[in-house]
Amino acid sequence: MTTRPVHGRDGMRVRMARRAPRRTAGWLGLGVMLMVVPAAGQSARAAEPVPAASHADAVQAVRTYARAVSDRDAARVAQHDFVCLLKMAEAGPMGEGAFPPETDPVYAWCRDRIDHAHADVTETRDRALDELWPGVGKLVNFRDFKRFEIAETRTRQRAPSFFVMPEIGDMAASRGFDMTVLGTGPLPHASFQAPGSDHVVAVPTTLVRVRIVYPDPMTSPAANAPGQQDWVVPYKKSIHPVKAVTVGWVVLSGLLSQGFPTDTAVLNIPLESSQGTPVPFVVDAGGFEPNSTEFWTANEAQAALDAGVERAKTLPTRRERIAMLNRVLAVNPSHPAGLQAVVPELYGGLMDFGARTHGVRVERGPLYREFNELYWTVQSQTDRMDISLHMEMGGKADPTPADYLYRLIPVMETLATLDPADVDTRLKLSRAYRWTNDQRAAILTPQQLLADAPAELPRLRARILMTLAWSHISKVAWNRHFDDPDILRGYEEADEAFHLASDPMIKFSAAYAKAYSLAFRPQRDNQAMFELLKEARLWYLQIPGATLQSWVFLLQNDTLKGLVDTDPMFRSLVSAAL
Repeated sequence: MTTRPVHGRDGMRVRMARRAPRRTAGWLGLGVMLMVVPAAGQSARAAEPVPAASHADAVQAVRTYARAVSDRDAARVAQHDFVCLLKMAEAGPMGEGAFPPETDPVYAWCRDRIDHAHADVTETRDRALDELWPGVGKLVNFRDFKRFEIAETRTRQRAPSFFVMPEIGDMAASRGFDMTVLGTGPLPHASFQAPGSDHVVAVPTTLVRVRIVYPDPMTSPAANAPGQQDWVVPYKKSIHPVKAVTVGWVVLSGLLSQGFPTDTAVLNIPLESSQGTPVPFVVDAGGFEPNSTEFWTANEAQAALDAGVERAKTLPTRRERIAMLNRVLAVNPSHPAGLQAVVPELYGGLMDFGARTHGVRVERGPLYREFNELYWTVQSQTDRMDISLHMEMGGKADPTPADYLYRLIPVMETLATLDPADVDTRLKLSRAYRWTNDQRAAILTPQQLLADAPAELPRLRARILMTLAWSHISKVAWNRHFDDPDILRGYEEADEAFHLASDPMIKFSAAYAKAYSLAFRPQRDNQAMFELLKEARLWYLQIPGATLQSWVFLLQNDTLKGLVDTDPMFRSLVSAAL
């Protein structure tokens, strides 16, 4: 291992951390590789020591190469990439500045090589409702900054070009990054086989350490959040927008004397020889410096996060809006505006999924939400497949109800903690607990609300009572313990809500809940159920947007269908719609 000096911008020498070579070929072999062995007839000039590039030349080579990569300038990239130059030299001698014409296939070879490597950090995994904008196929995700090479069972740090990829600029609609040089310093000479000969040459090599900053958390690339690792066994890892990284760029100089058309070039991704030896042979190939990642924090990103929430509102699809808001919440999980914006997106998505599933036409409005909430309440007690199966588990092409629910719950929990007075969010949270069969939380949450609700607000108390009633009923409906006193409590809470409220929506829900709960009594009273369902029908049809067809659907669930289809007494509840 070696300790190398590095020159800072003020000209002072500082010491870098010791690094081990990325490949151990043995020090004897390294010494042989670094010897310049002139071939017969080689000029004396070529055998003389080659002067290293100035620090300014090395820095300029890095800046030129980085700009070319980010601009998708394939010709300029190839003309400043050492491996591409080596490929050019295979075709024959080149004079100073005599690059092949831009129609030469070598440019496409170089471009495709880099594009293929960069594709490894373009997000390919559909994270459903956990994805960060701009999502699959567009997001640059460095993961843990390493490239795993299965054939050789080793890892390499990401090469420098990964951190200036053009896709980063695509997100930002600009270059998308700023570069600051931290220092430069010499490395042991790089060695390679001279083009058109069988001897090995060595050229001076310079390391340029650069801090690359991504100035906007809403467009920056992402990586595994702190503490998340890329293990062999896959699991859904949290990812976080990256603010800055430190990258080492390796610059080879003295290339004119070796027959290349330019004197300096950047080493980005070494070639691999048939023996597995990197070409050129270098002690350090540069790339990402471990433990140099800086992530965006809430305080420094506040203005950008606020702007991100507003931008999210303008995006055309729900998936895009949620992904943009996920960026805000990845940086600041307690961002109030972000939380308030994402809850209706997720909750609305769950309601819309229910509407598509049951296929009953209900106009948008208060009834739309009530109808679909009731649908998911019944589904959560009976056929739970849709509401419990994740998209990734089931190989689905689109988010499932479970994806909406399990993204929604932690968001609403945070919002309820920040603003305990937000009753609507806490009631939605209670329902979400009910749908995930978290029976204790589904009951305790509205109980706490009811204890704090003023007696002089009867409509509010009625809403809370109905949420609590359905949670008690759902517990018994799922467990099938018909002697559970919670079924009586649910009936009594619904009855109290019925008498407190004047709103037809609550009146309907209360009467329907009481009738529904009677199905889980040890001795069912069909006549009482019929009277309550008749009462529920009366109030239901007073709700704007209600139809007889949607009413009939409420009698066709797994709990009530058997009674309605077999007991002639119940036929009158649906006959008018037939």
